[in-house]
Amino acid sequence: MFQTEKEMLEGAEAFRAFELDETKALAEEIGGKMVIFAGMGSSVLFPAKNAKSRAFELGIKNKIEAFFASELLGYKKFQDTYFILLSNSGMTKETILLLNHLKKTKTKFAAVTAVADSILAKKSGNKIIMGCGFESGVAATKSVMEQALILDSLILNIAKEQGIKTNFRKLKKSFINTSKEILFNINIQLPEFMLEALSKADSMYFAGMDTGVCDEIALKTHEIARKNAYFYPDTHIVHGIEESIESNPIILFEPSKFKNFINDFKSFSERTGCGLFGVDSRDNSGVDTVKIKSNRIFNNYCLLAGGWGVLRNVANELKVDMDRPKKAVKVGNPYKGK
Repeated sequence: MFQTEKEMLEGAEAFRAFELDETKALAEEIGGKMVIFAGMGSSVLFPAKNAKSRAFELGIKNKIEAFFASELLGYKKFQDTYFILLSNSGMTKETILLLNHLKKTKTKFAAVTAVADSILAKKSGNKIIMGCGFESGVAATKSVMEQALILDSLILNIAKEQGIKTNFRKLKKSFINTSKEILFNINIQLPEFMLEALSKADSMYFAGMDTGVCDEIALKTHEIARKNAYFYPDTHIVHGIEESIESNPIILFEPSKFKNFINDFKSFSERTGCGLFGVDSRDNSGVDTVKIKSNRIFNNYCLLAGGWGVLRNVANELKVDMDRPKKAVKVGNPYKGK
């Protein structure tokens, strides 16, 4: 088993070890301010979008936004805004430059990193050090789970501060089952016809809710399965890309969420010659679906683990050395300053 696979499985342990009160003080400090999650790559794709989705679900008063750190370097006015800077390594160039920029503009921020002696940690007064440790695999996996839990708990604590009903005891109890579901999903076995189609494909197209799951899986497809991947949120894929799309599989995350549009996806599949497969905890859509386990509260984490499971199948079928890519590096763009 590759170290990358071991770290995927260790992602389930993030749930067993996590304490929801970890972000209580930070939630109190933020109060009613606008919250911006900023980072690069896996540090922001799933963790930030999942938290933004949770905020919308709970209806908290704060405005929540997620950006790549490099997008914000040209702006100077961040009134009544609190930043959460995210970097597993703590040395991502864009995130460190944004930190320096925020200090110049006297904007409040906190950092989330796995490395206690990193540049990000040293430069941040307010910080949360993740318990998962630095990953040796190039593809971030267990750190993505823990970063997402930290941001998720921050939103839950903000909701609690605002008097929105949040049963932390019930949430904590569900962690054990969620951990088991994540492990099951990472270990799923694809049907032979699906594995063959995905392994032979030049690229993969992902469609699903805009919660960060498919963004992150698309990135992991490059890193783990070594194939091109494209994410089209919600039903966007059926709105005009037919002329240039290649006849490669479409993976639809949660066909059950798109029951009003399944025929549209099927028609698109027929017109383009694309295979159409699903990843879902339910199998009642009429789409060939690999069935995973999930729960309502932490469904996005379970879907993410299901995506890892799919890619794990493909990479092993292709005999990919997941731990040793030829071009990619662990920290895509490291900061070289002081």
